Amino acid sequence: MGIKLKDLLRESSGFFKQDTGPKRWFKPYGDKYTEFEKATNKKLKEAYIPEFSTKAESIEYEMNKIQKGVRISEREPGKFRARWSYVRRPLSPADWKASLKLVMDAGGKIDKDWTRNDYEANYEREEPAEWVPSIYFTL
Repeated sequence: MGIKLKDLLRESSGFFKQDTGPKRWFKPYGDKYTEFEKATNKKLKEAYIPEFSTKAESIEYEMNKIQKGVRISEREPGKFRARWSYVRRPLSPADWKASLKLVMDAGGKIDKDWTRNDYEANYEREEPAEWVPSIYFTL
């Protein structure tokens, strides 16, 4: 009788297996998963929670989760502008309302005279847009 393919596969499968080590590897303080879980399951990810020096930075981070491309600049001390410079259309009503709510929940007061969800292209297409969705607010 000859060697069968299934016997070869059964023998060689042990060769490619990686030893996972002890089942109870340490869990560093503050980590969500043990080192064993991280080594054996590559889908697990630690939550990245950035630290911000100002409230405007945290608002910008949260707004980028809603709609990418927002930048917040301080126009005067305490007065800010959130602007989507590279968006070529108005924001969707749901995204716009969520962004306004985010500013108000952070304690900001929105300047309704300047805040607009409009997009106006420049006559010369190579130039920046005349108006993009922008939120003016104070903190």
